[in-house]
Amino acid sequence: MNMRRQFDDVLLGSIELFCLAAEAGSFTAAANTAGVTPAAVSRSISRLEKRLGVRLFVRSTRSIRLTEGGRLYFEQSRAALNQLIEAERKVTGEQVQPSGTIRISAPTTYGHYRLLPLLPRFRAKYPLIKVETHISNRNIDFHDENFDVAIRFRAQPDSMMVSRHLEDAALVMIASPAYLKRAGLPRTLSDLEQHECIQFDLPSSGRRIA
Repeated sequence: MNMRRQFDDVLLGSIELFCLAAEAGSFTAAANTAGVTPAAVSRSISRLEKRLGVRLFVRSTRSIRLTEGGRLYFEQSRAALNQLIEAERKVTGEQVQPSGTIRISAPTTYGHYRLLPLLPRFRAKYPLIKVETHISNRNIDFHDENFDVAIRFRAQPDSMMVSRHLEDAALVMIASPAYLKRAGLPRTLSDLEQHECIQFDLPSSGRRIA
């Protein structure tokens, strides 16, 4: 099959600017990265939308958000651009080094005591990767908030998510010596009914863990 030219330099540049805007969630941020004006990014996006016949972004005065068609086009375009970059690296013999930004959401306790202490070693190994951590017990929305990874203690109901087991964590009950001296030491589980317990409510449902 004879291959005909489908994309000119202007269109390829528009696709690249579109991917930058989708990743950054901002025309201005994409323009700063590419060294062009926000107006140039906006014109490039409009050019793509006219060619495709679909809207790629929902625009407001303060933000932009990918449409469903825009999300699909972004995923395919980013994969294609990454393949071009990889092909160039293989031809030139350049060693592939991971780069980019990873946004991670983690619960407060796990984030502070398990995740954050590991980041210096990760950054030393992958210096071109920027890590953004969101430490909160609030459940996040992967699509609307542009998170790449979320660490959770319980299985998530969304079956479309890809999950990996990291480690086992035990829940324990603790009390201060002063409280135990005043209220007594519980010997059985039923004894806990007579004690004052501070329980954790899940932010997503309000249900108590224990």
